[in-house]
Amino acid sequence: MTSKTFAGSIFAAVAMTIIAQAAQAAELAGSTPSSIVFICEHGISKSLVAAMLFNRMAEQRGLAVRAVSRAVSPQTLASKVPPRLMQNMDGDGFPVRDFQPQAVTPADAAGAARVVVIGYDGSIDAIGNKGAEHWDDVPPASLEYDDAKRKITSHIEMLLRDLDGGR
Repeated sequence: MTSKTFAGSIFAAVAMTIIAQAAQAAELAGSTPSSIVFICEHGISKSLVAAMLFNRMAEQRGLAVRAVSRAVSPQTLASKVPPRLMQNMDGDGFPVRDFQPQAVTPADAAGAARVVVIGYDGSIDAIGNKGAEHWDDVPPASLEYDDAKRKITSHIEMLLRDLDGGR
């Protein structure tokens, strides 16, 4: 084999790899990843920690599921993440200084693979009849960050196993 033929073969192999990767990226871009909606009363503490941890863990597993943090309603929506929680989350690699909390909407709930309500036992109009999972054993993340994170991580591990078919 001449050096020109060898170089041509390498070029062809590289080109085929690039084409295959582009096709895979286009396929993934065309598919909408599933979503998980985490809801807590104010949308800036337990649900935020859960969404950030979930997204990191799902990405590490190669799952196309992403989570969002929401408040129960516009009336309970907080304006910003508490400073102590912001500092703890930043230390874990979750920069939330510019996080803009939002209240859950009917569209959020309808489009979600799962809705998880954390530490809130009242009714949530926006989720309607959508069945929600409840995690009522999570301590306040703004006050007991490490304990809340451990408990949320445990719940997320079970949720991810369920979403990934028990693997």
